[in-house]
Amino acid sequence: MTGLSPAVTAFCQQHGAGGPLHAVALRAGRNSEVWRLTDASGHPWILKQYFSHQADTRDRLGTEYRFLDFCTRHGVTTVPRTLGMDASLNCALYALLPGQRPAVLSDDHMAQAAAFIASLCALRAAEGADNLPNASDACMAVQTHLDLAARRIAGLLACAPADASGLSTIERAAHAFVRETLVPAWERLDAQARAALAGDGDLSAPLPRCALILSPSDFGFHNTLEQDGQLAFVDFEYAGWDDPAKLICDFQCQPEVPVGAAHGALFQRTLLAALGDDGAIARRIAAVLPLHRIKWCGILLNELRASDRQRRLHAGIAADGLLETQLAKARTYFETHLA
Repeated sequence: MTGLSPAVTAFCQQHGAGGPLHAVALRAGRNSEVWRLTDASGHPWILKQYFSHQADTRDRLGTEYRFLDFCTRHGVTTVPRTLGMDASLNCALYALLPGQRPAVLSDDHMAQAAAFIASLCALRAAEGADNLPNASDACMAVQTHLDLAARRIAGLLACAPADASGLSTIERAAHAFVRETLVPAWERLDAQARAALAGDGDLSAPLPRCALILSPSDFGFHNTLEQDGQLAFVDFEYAGWDDPAKLICDFQCQPEVPVGAAHGALFQRTLLAALGDDGAIARRIAAVLPLHRIKWCGILLNELRASDRQRRLHAGIAADGLLETQLAKARTYFETHLA
C-alpha cells in the first residue's frame, strides 16, 4: 500500500481490511491524514492517521474513536462504524460512509442535522455516556463562552513578535488586522454580551448536567455527506459533553460551508424544540453568538501559529499562500458578520 508503513498495513489487515489493498490519500480533513482503502473486490474502508504535536496535546484518536464506538454500540447508523484503533500508531480504521458534501443546502438538511443531534441527546443516559470526555473547548458555564473569544484574541496577539522586522508582508498585515480590527470589535461585543447576561446570576457557575448534550462539537455541513438525500456525519475529533448553545452557535458560525441566516434560525428552532428548551438556551445563544463569530474569525487565522501550520501540512494541505488565503477569508467573514 503506497504511502503506508508496514506496521499500519498490518494493523489494517488485523482489523478486516485484508488482502492486497489500494490506498488513496483523500486529504479530506484539515487536521488528520485520511486514506480510502479498497481491496480487489472494491470493498472500501477509511483509515485515519491522527495529527499530534507537543504544542497540541489533545487525544484526537481517543476522542473520536471512543465517541464513534459509543454511537456504534447504541445503533447510530449515520456516523462511521468503528473497526479498530492502535494508539501506538495513532491511527484508526472505519467503515466508509458513501456520499458527497451537499451541493445546495435545504430546509430538509437542517431538519436532518437537528434530528441527528437530538438522537445523540437521547443517549445522554445510555451506558458509557458518562465515560465520554467533555468536548474540546466545552462551555460548562456561561462564562466559558466569553472566555473562548478572549483566549482566541489573546492567542493571536501573543503570536506577534516584539521585533516585526523579520516578518513577511502578509504576516504584518495579518497581525495588523488582529490589532486594529478584531480587538476593538471583540471589546465592544464582549461588553454587549456581559450586559445582556447581567441578570443571569453567576456566569461562572457550572451548568447542570441535565443542561448539557453529547456534541460532535465541530458540527456543520463541512463534515456531512449526502447519499440519495440522506445525510451522514463525520469528524468527531473534538466531540463530547457540551452546552447546546455552543453547538448551535458554531453551527451558524462555521465558515467552510456557510449556513445562511434563515437556515441557521431553522436549525436552532428545530433543535431547541426537540430539546424542550424553556427559553434559557435561546437567551444564551442571543447573547454570545457575536462572540463566537469573533472566535471563528480568529480561527481562520490559526496559521499565524506554528503548530497549526504543521497540522495543515500533516493533513496534506499546501503551505504556499495559505496565510494570505486565510487572511482574505477572515476579512470577508468579518465584513459579512461583524462590521
